[in-house]
Amino acid sequence: MSVLFGKRQVESRSISYQDVWGSGGSPDLRGDSLQVALGLVPVYAATSLIADAVAASPWAVYQKNDGGVPQKLATQPALVTDPCVDGLDVFSWKHQALTSALLRGNAYGLILDVDRSGVPSKIKWLHPDKVEVDEDGPVPLFFWNGRLIDRLDLIHIPAYTVAGSVKGLSPITQFRLQIETGSQAQTFGRNFYKRGTVPPGWLTYVKNKLTAETASEAKRRFLASVSSNEPMVSGDDWKYEPIAVPQGDAQFLAGIKATANQIAAVYRVAPEDVGGSTDGQSLTYKNLEQDQIRFAVRTLRPWTERFESVLNRHLPANQYVKFNLDASARADLLTRFDAHSKGIAAGFETIDEVRALEERAPLTDVQRQQFLEMKPTIGTTP
Repeated sequence: MSVLFGKRQVESRSISYQDVWGSGGSPDLRGDSLQVALGLVPVYAATSLIADAVAASPWAVYQKNDGGVPQKLATQPALVTDPCVDGLDVFSWKHQALTSALLRGNAYGLILDVDRSGVPSKIKWLHPDKVEVDEDGPVPLFFWNGRLIDRLDLIHIPAYTVAGSVKGLSPITQFRLQIETGSQAQTFGRNFYKRGTVPPGWLTYVKNKLTAETASEAKRRFLASVSSNEPMVSGDDWKYEPIAVPQGDAQFLAGIKATANQIAAVYRVAPEDVGGSTDGQSLTYKNLEQDQIRFAVRTLRPWTERFESVLNRHLPANQYVKFNLDASARADLLTRFDAHSKGIAAGFETIDEVRALEERAPLTDVQRQQFLEMKPTIGTTP
């Protein structure tokens, strides 16, 4: 058991700023501090929601032809099909990188192999706690387990950067005071309900003062009675009053919900997705699709752009990688088919592209001829 959690059990006290973020030095989230942060449901919910959504989104490499028109490569590089090491699948590989950036502010990938074109084909994401960045010299130096890493062998994806530094800051680091408040509120609530911080009640003898021995015996008899769900019988000399949570502490407990809303704002997710409140508002069938689109644009796109911009540096000049976030914002069947019909009629889509999006096999020659015969009527109103 860690020293941090050991102290909390022995002393039954709230978590201080130093407990969570350390005294001095970089405020990055590390070690036991990460476990404290993940103990907050809103933090886990927000980071896992984003990491899951991005990892589940398909991606591909595109190439611009002489006219500048992008085309999806017929043969995709291993960078997007199977860049994994240690037996990971692509979903888990992407999830590792996103989680590292979301919680630590940096994703460090060590390039282990490249293909014939020099594009990275095997990348191992390094634990951010084991990577140090020395920015005292003219150029930043990256060390993994104390060993200097050639910058050409490293893929570095920072989250939030500030002028004068290449090292990223996570949303948690930027808003560490909110995390500290939420951690303290959860600790107080847990200790209160376990009766570890506040006594459950006050048993008073109203006539005279009691000796230590008499008080202990009275407490023993009282606990023996109430713990067995039996009525407590006494004369007019004893009085029991439960201790209510003070108003300030009650507001502090209520801060757990407020913290969920703050975490939702930090990560740009809907409050109800992380245990927060939206003042009675709820999603309806009509606005669910718009909410998915808003989530893709406002929340996911900034993170995918970070990964795309860095990985593009490792591709040939006329190629780029792109996440397909539209796959997560899937409309209902009628709406999709209507959009596909209009897209085909306007020339934005081909029938094979539409069928691929709908996970259907390409048309046969007979089906293609039938489609060409009915194409003039597609997208028109009878």
